[in-house]
Amino acid sequence: MELRWIDGEADVRCPVCGRSQGQELLATTDVPWRDEPAEIVRCGDCGSVVISTVQPPSTYSVADWDWYVEQIAGIEAIAGMLVKVGAPSGARMLDVGCGYGFGLDLAQVLYGWEGIGLDPSLAAERGRADLGLDIRPGTLDDAFEPDERFDVIFASEVLEHVPDPRAFLVSVQRRLSDTGVFLMTTPDAGAVRPETPMTILYPALSVGAHEFLLTKQGLESMLRDAGLESNVWVEGATLCALAARSQDALRITNASATVPTSDLLRYCETRGESADAGSSLSVGMASRRLKFSVNAGEYEIAAAGYPQLRQAVLDRHGVDLDDPASTLTVADHRSALVVIHYFLGILALNHDRDPQAAAEHFAASAAVGKAQYGVYGLYPDPETPTYEFLSFAHRALALAQFDVDAVPGALADMDDAVTRGAGDTKLAAEYRTRVDRELSARTRLGAGRRQARAGAARAYRKLSRSKVPGVGAAARGVRNVLRD
Repeated sequence: MELRWIDGEADVRCPVCGRSQGQELLATTDVPWRDEPAEIVRCGDCGSVVISTVQPPSTYSVADWDWYVEQIAGIEAIAGMLVKVGAPSGARMLDVGCGYGFGLDLAQVLYGWEGIGLDPSLAAERGRADLGLDIRPGTLDDAFEPDERFDVIFASEVLEHVPDPRAFLVSVQRRLSDTGVFLMTTPDAGAVRPETPMTILYPALSVGAHEFLLTKQGLESMLRDAGLESNVWVEGATLCALAARSQDALRITNASATVPTSDLLRYCETRGESADAGSSLSVGMASRRLKFSVNAGEYEIAAAGYPQLRQAVLDRHGVDLDDPASTLTVADHRSALVVIHYFLGILALNHDRDPQAAAEHFAASAAVGKAQYGVYGLYPDPETPTYEFLSFAHRALALAQFDVDAVPGALADMDDAVTRGAGDTKLAAEYRTRVDRELSARTRLGAGRRQARAGAARAYRKLSRSKVPGVGAAARGVRNVLRD
């Protein structure tokens, strides 16, 4: 997607407030399903960002949902919202637009909530089968009895798809119990500006899928109009909200609560053990276990999970992680391998102290990321460019420990990644400084070793000439130092 930023006006109806004329035209972009470009405007009344066209009914394929399950489903973000609710075990939960159902499953496994999902998609069919979840088609208004209520209602990245968001929030309010909590996330309209990197802007806009994006103030106003007290905040390019029918119900929530890594690892281990061999779920759970444990510095846990990850990737993609170069021989370069090889590289570098193995994993990760860009002409998800850049950068750090001559080429590769939109010049400069420090440390260490060996050689020559009994044994000890 290429955005052409424009300073102008357009007549596009805002589904949030109804204004349809004299909107601020921000940008246009070409779309394959119509002759005219899509217009991206900012509403002059409510500040929402509105996309002028939505694609015909969803055409997401089995491969798209495999990708979601393997890599892009942000289960840590989902769990990070659920942990803020504070509902007890046994609470009734409704996940609206639940997709595959990770939200429901996390709630049941981690907190003991009893979950129901609403979603008519292929992903819901997969979730029902893979996770054994109660996911139903239908809407909030027709899927349940009129008096049915829930203690927790969750809508993750749903509101931006809804043609009538005000009616949707009113229905949510009616389905909440008196002490129930509604939690939701949606892209932030405030992120739509020319200086925002496309790796963030592309998924936020999702031209063809999203109807509109709200501002923080706009979301607060809509929740209030629906009869809900709320706490709304911004995380990156995402609006997050906790809401309830009363302030008393809202007080039991904790917006600053974070999910422990141990909970995420427990979930990944639980679901990984029950996943079918060669399934996208088996790869997704094993790779996330690696990612979460390495990020937490739990290297022993990461190493313990490696055999399961290796087998899952071998069964599904025909790639042997013991041989990182085998990734490069596979025609379908799945972007999940960008993440997997990056974290295996970090594990090899920081836990195994094996910079050569680390460099091989980083090279494989970066190559897959670059190949993804070559296929699509852009990065299809935010993780791929992040870990491609970091892999190039860490490969240079690893090479500085055993192959100094290869370092300049690795740094040039890192700079090329920045020109593709992976990383940025400031971060690249920071890594160059780290590489220079590593090279300087190696140079000083080498000089110190040379001085020590020269001193040992002098001592050996002196001791070897001595006639004093026992000195010969000391000379042999010094000779062994020289051999080492």
